[in-house]
Amino acid sequence: MIKRQILSFALAFFIIPGFTAAIAQEDAEGSEDHPMISRYEGSYIAEYEHFEYDRIVFPSGVEDGELQTINAEGEATKILYVAPENVSVLQVVRNYQVALQNAGFELVYEALGGMDNIPRQIYTEYDPGNFGIRGRHPLMGNNASYFMTRLPGAEGDIYVSGHTLYSDRYDGRATTALQILEEKPLQTGMVKVDINAEAMARDLDEAGSVRIYGIHFDTGEAVIKEESESILAEIARLLEENQEMKLGVVGHTDATGSVADNMELSQQRADAVVSYLTTQYGISDDRLVPHGAGPWAPVASNEEEDGRARNRRVELIKSPE
Repeated sequence: MIKRQILSFALAFFIIPGFTAAIAQEDAEGSEDHPMISRYEGSYIAEYEHFEYDRIVFPSGVEDGELQTINAEGEATKILYVAPENVSVLQVVRNYQVALQNAGFELVYEALGGMDNIPRQIYTEYDPGNFGIRGRHPLMGNNASYFMTRLPGAEGDIYVSGHTLYSDRYDGRATTALQILEEKPLQTGMVKVDINAEAMARDLDEAGSVRIYGIHFDTGEAVIKEESESILAEIARLLEENQEMKLGVVGHTDATGSVADNMELSQQRADAVVSYLTTQYGISDDRLVPHGAGPWAPVASNEEEDGRARNRRVELIKSPE
């Protein structure tokens, strides 16, 4: 990933004394430092978790007494570091903040001063059970702190947060739960749901339309991907078994990008579906009317990726003619 390589260089260049990759104690099995961010010198990894795609809830500020959060989805890494003895919480926190800010990250939220001065919800958002930790919560102790940073990017933002305190579980040593989330599109096509011609006919009769999620395109493109073939074959069968049926083929996008671009893209995708059905299955083009609706008919919120995924679809509409 080019983005990751650039950040790794940036952090290495701007690193400050006391923030290298020396290992003082054996790391948890299967764990490793994140490629972009080194550990505080002498720390060891107590727990580690990595997923190619997951969600992390980042506390991002307090407004009118209520904790605000950002829900981000993408490649997620969680590392629990235990610093050497006689290293202060502030030493660890400032090293991370300086290195991240020098690499272009913006400090979104910072809370220092211990549990009494930090919204307690911050620590409920961090779930040690995800690490498989049993027993005493690693973020119970004193002199607690939290920070969250963000690096905006054209391909998606990168978020880094750190919960640091003197942990009771780790003999009062400065312990940091570092969380890194790199936004990226979800790899779809891993689950197959067959919607057959009979189900489509039933939905068209009962509701006048049917949403199709099995027609796939690359981001920003209108070329139908190979894994879409089975659902297109069922649409063709629907039309072959119902010779009088005429359909509107409506392309929908999420709200990412400009409205003009999404309108054009949705029209191109609707055109591509009609072209496929006419050329591959011999369906008469006077039975299909392509239309691009862009982002104007959402079925879910565009604020989160699962909602955006539901909005990206092709919809078949029974023609009134």
